[in-house]
Amino acid sequence: MTKYEVSTPDGVLHRIEAVTHTRDTNGLTLLVDGGKAVAMFPVFNWMRVAAVEAEVVAAPKESDESGEAGTSSPVAQGE
Repeated sequence: MTKYEVSTPDGVLHRIEAVTHTRDTNGLTLLVDGGKAVAMFPVFNWMRVAAVEAEVVAAPKESDESGEAGTSSPVAQGE
């Protein structure tokens, strides 16, 4: 998936994930797998591919004096 940012004439910045996009007489269409449209913009100011933010995964902790290895896991995030 690719992250797109689309600015519309009303000043709203839309952030959308899609596989690809098309631009034709209908405007800008963002598509996912299977060719399904997730967003359509008949009129828009500009569109760009947004920077992808990589998730940082914590490395396992070194074993402590008791010989047990500690682990760390990323914090769960809701949608």
